[in-house]
Amino acid sequence: MSQPRNIEFIETQFLSFDPKNPRFYRLNDASSDDAVIEEMLDDESVHDLMLSIGQQGYFPGEPLLVFMDGSDYVVAEGNRRLAAVKLLNGELSAPTRKSKSVEDIKSDTTHKPIELPCLVYQTREEVLRYIGYRHITGVKEWDSLSKAKYLKELCEEFYKSVSKDELLKNLAREIGSKPHYVGALLTALMLYEKAQEKDFYGLKMDENDVEFSYITTSLSYTSITEWLGLEDKKDFDSDDIDEENLKNLFAWCFVRDLQGRTIIRESRRLKDIAKIVDNDDAINNLKETGDIDQAYLYTNGQQEALEESMQAAAARLRVVWNMLLKLDSFSADDEESANQMFEMAKKIRSHIRSVREDD
Repeated sequence: MSQPRNIEFIETQFLSFDPKNPRFYRLNDASSDDAVIEEMLDDESVHDLMLSIGQQGYFPGEPLLVFMDGSDYVVAEGNRRLAAVKLLNGELSAPTRKSKSVEDIKSDTTHKPIELPCLVYQTREEVLRYIGYRHITGVKEWDSLSKAKYLKELCEEFYKSVSKDELLKNLAREIGSKPHYVGALLTALMLYEKAQEKDFYGLKMDENDVEFSYITTSLSYTSITEWLGLEDKKDFDSDDIDEENLKNLFAWCFVRDLQGRTIIRESRRLKDIAKIVDNDDAINNLKETGDIDQAYLYTNGQQEALEESMQAAAARLRVVWNMLLKLDSFSADDEESANQMFEMAKKIRSHIRSVREDD
């Protein structure tokens, strides 16, 4: 990072949020102040910053890192602090659902700065590496999607002409990590962006539904990477993605039902998805039923799935029988349910007998 000029105090009205900030990557319009403020009030500790700055004033020992975009001052580091001050001094308004809490803070505080200390650089590239150091190896750690976006930006700015192996080694050194982890982040980002560009294939979901760590974790399973058309989890420049399978993965991981549940429910079930995608019958069952437990039965083959299902059904019927013995009266619905089970059991027995007689 080149030597900056001395600290300058710049009025907040001339300071802009950085639309390329990795934290804003999910936003539909990262250039909109309203969108940025809403995101920060949802996910960032801006309320706490407002209280601290409003009660004690802004500490000049923490200048914002600013770069020039033409004649504009863009804040590369310190966007949360800028948001807190712009809300305090009234330059920006909170969204309606957050307005009361913000107004309460403004009423209870006295300091409402209109200018902030800044270190000014000429280009974003000059401060890019420091941003990563602070948010990947430092105390204010980014989530995995933000890390992946940052790594992609480093690729495009500093490592366009190096080999893939050298790229991963260099990026790993930048963030104090391992090349395979960097490769997995970049590959997961490539898959995410491919789905995002296709509006998530028409699925009932958006950016906010994506748990990016699920994508990176899924790449740890060879069966999933092969099913997606990847050579391995570091294949971030692949042009052979099976997008139908990618759509299915997103549907299973991120689309929620009316109760807010996904098919996979939790990340540890990715190991079950890894077995399911190795079996066409299991895949088809999961696509048809949306029941991961049922689909998993097919991973050992049709015959074993049948045997396990019949054993489970018999066990449940024994539970029903034991409960019946403890009751003195039953409803018409109980009798109807018993009739349905009886008829289904007859059909199952009849079909098995018929096939066995034909053998």
